[in-house]
Amino acid sequence: MMQPKRRQLSLRWKLLAGFTLIFTVVFGLAYFWFFQFATSMAMDRVQQDLMDTLVAAAAGVDGDEFAALAAEGVAGEDGYTDDPRYWTHVDWLGTIYDIEPRALAYSYVTTDEPDQVLFVGSVGALFEPQAGATFLEPWTVRPDRTMLKGLETPSIYDEPYEDSFGNWGISGYAGITNAAGEVVGGLGIDFSAAYVNQVQEAILDRMALAFTITYVSLFGLVFLVSLAMTRPILRLTEAAGLIADGDYEANLNGLASTRFPDEISKLADVFALMVDKVSQRERKLREQVQELKIVIDEARRHQEVMEIVDSDIFAELQEKAREMRLQRRRKQAELAGGSDSLPTAAD
Repeated sequence: MMQPKRRQLSLRWKLLAGFTLIFTVVFGLAYFWFFQFATSMAMDRVQQDLMDTLVAAAAGVDGDEFAALAAEGVAGEDGYTDDPRYWTHVDWLGTIYDIEPRALAYSYVTTDEPDQVLFVGSVGALFEPQAGATFLEPWTVRPDRTMLKGLETPSIYDEPYEDSFGNWGISGYAGITNAAGEVVGGLGIDFSAAYVNQVQEAILDRMALAFTITYVSLFGLVFLVSLAMTRPILRLTEAAGLIADGDYEANLNGLASTRFPDEISKLADVFALMVDKVSQRERKLREQVQELKIVIDEARRHQEVMEIVDSDIFAELQEKAREMRLQRRRKQAELAGGSDSLPTAAD
């Protein structure tokens, strides 16, 4: 029964596909690890910069004046106050912004409500137009309560977020103390994490370029290596096809490396030996078949002769042949001159 012809995929392309897949997986894992590592390092740097800025900014606030402002200040209709202490405090927040443009500072005090604070100052008051929290504006803290934890020890909310301006950042909080060392409020800083974005984008750009160059180079290298590896196998396959068609004189020279023999060389030697043995066996079989045909022909001829001899026609022919011999002898006897010496049928 003839089997349906199956689609064939060259060994060369299998090698290319295999190496390409392996490289893709390895490069993808390496890229993921490096991306995560670089992002983590960048975030650690941002957090350290935030903590340094936060501690220095909180230490620069006059705690006694801040507490008096929060207790005595009155907000105007625009949400701000004309209290000089407010603008002195805001100027300090502006100084922080001038030193570290990534830091948007603001201050706050707690209330009798456990999850609510009141903003006191914000660097946004110096912007044109003014932005950010206004004087004594209430605010409900996040469930993580990092804003309140910062009053006890400097704390960072390290989950990156995107604010209303589309800026990606993290926040830090620290306590503001008076001359007696008592905590009278808190200082918060929303710190831009754009540096992390820049690092990630740089990784994407550079890794994409490196990936493209490496990918093309590796593809070409694998193609050349696979070509060198599969050429002897392809020649061996071609020779096997010729041998399968009965051509035992197919040239296997050049498949075996005489200088640096390898598995392909061993396979070629074994294949050549196998072909030689098959050729010898087929030649012997042909000779045996020829001899057998001769024997069969002789037996067939003998059988045919025996069939002829045993047939009625052959018996009649024999009888006629005897009669013809008798007649010939009689004629010879008559010619010799005596009918009494003629032979009888019994002779």
